[in-house]
Amino acid sequence: MAQSVIEALLRSKIGLDVNSIGSGAIASAISQRMADCSISQISDYLRHFQDFPQEWDALIDRVIVPETWFFREPESFALLKSYVLSEWLPKKPQCVLRVLSVPCATGEEPYSIAIALLEAGLTSAQFHIDAVDISKQCLLKAQRAIYDKYSFRGNNFDFQERYFQSINSQYHLQASVKNLVNFINGNLADANFLANQKVYNVIFCRNLLIYFDSVTREQTTHILENLLVTGGLLFVAYAEAALLMKTQLLSVRQSSAIAYRKLSKQQNFVQKSDITNKPIILPKLPELAINNKVEIAPQKQIVGNNLNTDLLDLAKTAANQGCLDEAVQLCNDYINQNQMNAEAYVLLGEVQQAMGENEQAEQYFRKAIYIQPNHEAALTHLALLKEQQGDRVSASLLWQRIYRLKR
Repeated sequence: MAQSVIEALLRSKIGLDVNSIGSGAIASAISQRMADCSISQISDYLRHFQDFPQEWDALIDRVIVPETWFFREPESFALLKSYVLSEWLPKKPQCVLRVLSVPCATGEEPYSIAIALLEAGLTSAQFHIDAVDISKQCLLKAQRAIYDKYSFRGNNFDFQERYFQSINSQYHLQASVKNLVNFINGNLADANFLANQKVYNVIFCRNLLIYFDSVTREQTTHILENLLVTGGLLFVAYAEAALLMKTQLLSVRQSSAIAYRKLSKQQNFVQKSDITNKPIILPKLPELAINNKVEIAPQKQIVGNNLNTDLLDLAKTAANQGCLDEAVQLCNDYINQNQMNAEAYVLLGEVQQAMGENEQAEQYFRKAIYIQPNHEAALTHLALLKEQQGDRVSASLLWQRIYRLKR
């Protein structure tokens, strides 16, 4: 009963959909806090939780497991650079680019944004970055800007040498980059979130909407729309693309990056008035493909054992556009002809996860790993799922496996 009350408080205060991480994960967080407070009965902890406001922050830090690293999903930062250089800078050369990162966790994302903008040729005077998180503990770590090797994943570490100093196996971010990010303690589930702030040209809000209940998600999406300038970009995670299908935002693509553009009222009217079911084409950006819907091309025939990869490409496009049922069908059609393709299972797992079918997603990620034991994306997705489920032991073993691949 006491846990149900705490779960209800988490839902009301931060919009947490308990099913997104599971009651087991919340029970584990409560148990850890009870041990920290030397409390043996959950009913006593509930009273403690209600009597001491600071315990709220401590429990939030246990419930929320920030999983982030520098240049996570590097395609998003490539799209950011393309947007800034091909559209924003030519039109607003004397203005300041305003960027919001929420949640910013321990700072890897906003610092990646700062580095990406510097690498694009902008000066520190040409952009402003606000980074917001509900966790005060995460913000303290972000402001310290000292990281270990787990904050660096992937294959490209060139930026590490340019912007970090290695001291005793830790990486200290240059002060010149640290000073480019303004950290703020805030709760996106609060209806007054950043109510007095100026609008932003770019917002990164990745891997958060999937944890909200439907009411909070709708409210949050509305807040993000209001915080975004017309023509600005909202970056979300792959699994969240389908959640924005009913908004007034238009998808923008470059490679596998996912972002949404805020339209003007006139553009929204044109979009709603279109009865041809053809994509709405806005003024085209170099390297940016802008589409409003998926057009599924006719399938090409399979010749012998040489499977044409168009089906898989179409599945990716459908998934990126939020047409998840079509993506599932296309993935299954592809797998029927090529049952040993790990990429197809990973994509199918990602789509199932976007649909809220985490058990199915886990099965597909495991199939991909069975076919290709060192498939980093499959291992990463599975590790994140295990963390969401509160199975930190399994998650830790998977992360260790991933780290060994990079040696």
